[in-house]
Amino acid sequence: MKVVCPRCGQDYTLGKEYIGKNVRCEACKNDFIVENPNLVPCPDCFQLISKRAKMCPHCGAQLAGSSLVIESSQGQDVKDEKEVLVCHPSTIYYLLDIIFGILLIPLIVGIFLLISALINIYCTTYILTTKRIIVKTGWLNKNQKEIWIKDMRAVNLNQSFWERIVGTGSVDIGTAATSGTEIQIRGVNNAPLVVEKINGLRVS
Repeated sequence: MKVVCPRCGQDYTLGKEYIGKNVRCEACKNDFIVENPNLVPCPDCFQLISKRAKMCPHCGAQLAGSSLVIESSQGQDVKDEKEVLVCHPSTIYYLLDIIFGILLIPLIVGIFLLISALINIYCTTYILTTKRIIVKTGWLNKNQKEIWIKDMRAVNLNQSFWERIVGTGSVDIGTAATSGTEIQIRGVNNAPLVVEKINGLRVS
């Protein structure tokens, strides 16, 4: 089993009995815990799962490279669909909520502000595939909204001065069926890149 020191990048070959144990790197003299190289974190729930898995056994999310990301709520054909990008709202986007939440903890309301911010960050998932844009929200109650790339009419980037400084932004997406925004991707890192990927799929 090949492992890499996270500090200096030195390669080692160890037996599987070392998984989960603390070892010392001979090159940089730092200790690190040996992790199973065949496991990766799920992009949705962050539980460790096999690299070969097509679906997370913990939350049911389909993984990049699988031919079917998630079941279409519109009953359309998703054969050969590939995952292009998975992201969540940036923590920095909710920085003010987090700061006020910490300051207001003695008044109890701060706890609710913090919980709301964490739910918005970790329970909101934006999935861009070769055929759809999908927004999954909710903690106890799960909601999913999607539009098809072929139905998109407009893709607009919104960045305030503060968002440009910290590198976040929002993307508004509309279709010919609506006059306004149908889906909003809020507070993601490198929002211009998200717009570029979406527009790239529109012309591909």
